Amino acid sequence: IPVFRIKRDIANAILKGKNITISGLEEKLNKTFTPQSLETGSIIEGEAELIEQKITSHNVLMVLPGNDSILKDEYVVIGGHYDHLGMGGPGSSSRAPDTTAVHHGADDNASGIASMLEIAEKFAAEKNNARSLLFAGFAAEEMGLLGSKYLVENMPVEAGKVNAMINLDMVGRLKETRQLQIGGAGTAMEFREIISGHIDTLVLKPTISEEGYGPSDHSSFYGKDIPVLFFSTGAHLDYHTPYDTPDKINYSGLVNVSDLVYNISSELAGSSEKLAFMEAGPKTQSNRGM
Repeated sequence: IPVFRIKRDIANAILKGKNITISGLEEKLNKTFTPQSLETGSIIEGEAELIEQKITSHNVLMVLPGNDSILKDEYVVIGGHYDHLGMGGPGSSSRAPDTTAVHHGADDNASGIASMLEIAEKFAAEKNNARSLLFAGFAAEEMGLLGSKYLVENMPVEAGKVNAMINLDMVGRLKETRQLQIGGAGTAMEFREIISGHIDTLVLKPTISEEGYGPSDHSSFYGKDIPVLFFSTGAHLDYHTPYDTPDKINYSGLVNVSDLVYNISSELAGSSEKLAFMEAGPKTQSNRGM
């Protein structure tokens, strides 16, 4: 959609036929707090060129087959997004838009990808998964969950065969308070009990929310009636800036979070009972901003 941005002198020229100025409208709005809409009677002509730039990106998937003859046809998805903001700059969603510099993305979301890979390695070594495990690195999350949306529309398995999806996004900045955000607990009746059965509250202090929709890739799966859990250690001032660097990662905290996710995933992959999806909150687009 072409968009025109005009300066105040152009706006005043448009309003001139009504003997109104922008400053006059501002004064009225600030006094009355009511709309000041009007027809200007002016006809404006302009031209804009919409230049669309497209590139091809890729989700990265790997499958660890289940070892149960029946349950291996069901899946648990464990994933996170691997894209970030590159060099930043205007239009990149950088919180430092006037700065062109490497946006490292150590927490957002190298931490989630590192956790996912470590969990995959442990499952591959233990071979204790009755259900098959689908590990996913999502592309273009920062552009609006594009990678995960594409995957759920082009699933390599039936959506009904997915027992649960676990999303890891920004799990590398566990603070001294040990707070861990866990979303999606209301999307399956069993989730609360499963979480409480595995979390050591001396190590991690959970803040649990019911909603299945949120500003990350699990939302795409929730929209397809798949139970979801979302893990995050929360936002910080370095979010979407060049200062989200590896030296600020709490590595022992990342291990604590990964161990918890592994244990929960192990139960979801090994239990003979399939989760029953529950709707928890709206299934509409959520704002990406933290």
